[in-house]
Amino acid sequence: MSGRLSAYYLRASAIALFAAAAIPFPLLAQQVDEETRDAAPERGRTVLPPLVLNQAPGTVSGPGPVSSTDGEDVQLRFGGNPQEALRATPGTFTRQVSNQPGIEVNIRGLSGFGRVNAMIDGVPQTFRNVAGHASSGGSMLYVQPELLGGIDVVRGPVSGAAGAGTLAGAANFRTLSADDVLLEGRNSGILTRQTIGTNGYDYSGMVAGAMRGALRADGSGRFSIMAGFARSNFSNYERGRGDRPGDGEELPAGLNAANSPTGAILKVEIAPDSQHEFRLGWRGYDNEFDYGSYRQGLTNSTFTADYSYRSGHPLLNLDFSAYYNDTDMTYDGEIGGSYRGRETENLGYGFNLTNTARFSLGGASGTMVTGISYGADDYRVNALRGGNPPGELRRSSAFSEATLQSGIYTLNAGLRYDHWRMSGYQPPIAPGVGDCPPGGPTCGDATVNRSGGRVLPRLQLAAEPIQGLQFSAGYSHTFRPPTVQEMLFSLIPIGAGVGTGAANNLNLEPETARSWELGANLARDNVFSHGDALRLRVGYFSSRIDNFIVNDFVNVPGRGVTAMWVNRPGTTHMRGWEIEGSYDMRNAFVNASFTKARTDQPVGQGAGIGNGDSGILPDTYYTLGGGVRLFDERLTLGAQMRYVGEGQAAYFGSVQPTDSYRLYDLYASYDVTDTIRAHFSVENVTNVAYSYAGSGMEARELRSGRGLTARLGFTARF
Repeated sequence: MSGRLSAYYLRASAIALFAAAAIPFPLLAQQVDEETRDAAPERGRTVLPPLVLNQAPGTVSGPGPVSSTDGEDVQLRFGGNPQEALRATPGTFTRQVSNQPGIEVNIRGLSGFGRVNAMIDGVPQTFRNVAGHASSGGSMLYVQPELLGGIDVVRGPVSGAAGAGTLAGAANFRTLSADDVLLEGRNSGILTRQTIGTNGYDYSGMVAGAMRGALRADGSGRFSIMAGFARSNFSNYERGRGDRPGDGEELPAGLNAANSPTGAILKVEIAPDSQHEFRLGWRGYDNEFDYGSYRQGLTNSTFTADYSYRSGHPLLNLDFSAYYNDTDMTYDGEIGGSYRGRETENLGYGFNLTNTARFSLGGASGTMVTGISYGADDYRVNALRGGNPPGELRRSSAFSEATLQSGIYTLNAGLRYDHWRMSGYQPPIAPGVGDCPPGGPTCGDATVNRSGGRVLPRLQLAAEPIQGLQFSAGYSHTFRPPTVQEMLFSLIPIGAGVGTGAANNLNLEPETARSWELGANLARDNVFSHGDALRLRVGYFSSRIDNFIVNDFVNVPGRGVTAMWVNRPGTTHMRGWEIEGSYDMRNAFVNASFTKARTDQPVGQGAGIGNGDSGILPDTYYTLGGGVRLFDERLTLGAQMRYVGEGQAAYFGSVQPTDSYRLYDLYASYDVTDTIRAHFSVENVTNVAYSYAGSGMEARELRSGRGLTARLGFTARF
């Protein structure tokens, strides 16, 4: 990380932490009125609904296929690695490469190019960079794991602004809030976590401070401020031991996993009265790593501004959110080949406005959510663009969703209209090549545009014949527009250059999906003993996708065989089972997630060599875990087994098999005091050699999975 950015983050975080923890604020000592706070309606950025495993007795958390992983679980059970947490979520996976800290989320076999909406605090992350044959070119999300409050995943259709132009689902990476930092009943405090480890896990830590209080001397109004800073140092690691050359050794230079992500966060909330609330936020990320034969420096800044209005009337409850996201990547000018000095910038900005109306209709109660959203993805790159064409994709959406509940039945019906517009530069096309007339002037070398729209219905019916047992069925249409990267792909010029417009395809059609969902949710308490809790979610999905977009070799008149993004004819059918559940009797617990899916899909002739990749999931993968709580629940001992079945990796238009593997992990935590918790974990206890499934060619050619790794640390709140 550059010294300039390191110093910037450090100064910003130090000032914010000082403000949060030490500034003498005259109203800080005043307690927020607990009754007012408890009675206030829920506000804030619309986030994806979590699967609540410890919820109110006998209630289910909703019929949809949704899951949530708490930030503490990410740290303890999954070694601080969000990718492993996502892979332990049913129907969800990632494209995991050892030396790429960016996260490419896969839902039900679909990833990259906007098929999945990956967000940080509701802000879409759309950065991409084709960098060598190991890259997919898909959308990347960069986040400092120490600053995560949790990860929420919705599989299938997504409500509201988060569903605009999204084909398969969404994942929201929630960062810490003041409530995560403060102890119950406290109005100021500090949270810190420090961890050291073995096998390349050198150090990771964070510190955050927060305070809240009343705005006025009479106790009315409220505010909160929260700031945090995190830094991790990861060096290269040794692979698990096995019988192949390289097993048990450190990763080679081309896959060196060393990186040092730094992050900072600042959030402010002000509610002058019970009707109005304002929220401002900033999240920063800075890292440097070797990938695709280049030293890459990456920074990301995410800004949010939100406003909520509660009129007191059930028909008027407004929420407005705006965001600005800036991701910059620079190649070191002294390391690598023809693209040394590449500079890219991805700007994302947008807003959404929604109103929630609550009403009664006969003997039924209802909710109507109506809104609009707009978002832009503007990608810029210098002359060393390679396979990364510049341009802008804008999405706008109008949506309405009604929920009607009567007796044991709940009906949810939604309708949305999504519109898109692409604008970008088309490089020159020589006369007589493609559809450029022979004997005339050069075509292209101009800004081109393309746009379209689609109406998308959604319907879901749920029934709860017995309290705590719910069945549901749903049908939906989703789509995603083709991206600038696909329509304006211009081959991969070596060094500086714009390529050729002959490889552009402005006639690409959006991918569309028609999907069925069947589900059953169970939430029962006091099942086998007083105070226990059983939660289970079982779902089946079936999606038929048309106009699947791949990178193929096309015979272009006047040029011959040319790589180009095209729509494959026919319908791609994906289907599978997803199961998630837990049983907790306080002194012991078990949890499980299970996926069995068929996600076979068209594989482009250019896939696996930098022109896209295949998102095919392993046919079967699951995580089984359990543990005990001892000494009045101060000591927790847990273990889990992660199984990933045989899969497929794309390579020059074909798929090659990848091996299955089974990993065992141990973890423990001990409450030293009421405010200090020690934690310990061991990943890959048996030190087996394996390749990360879903990592492209790496999965087939090199067993790059992390070997046995131990971590020890503590979390403290003051």
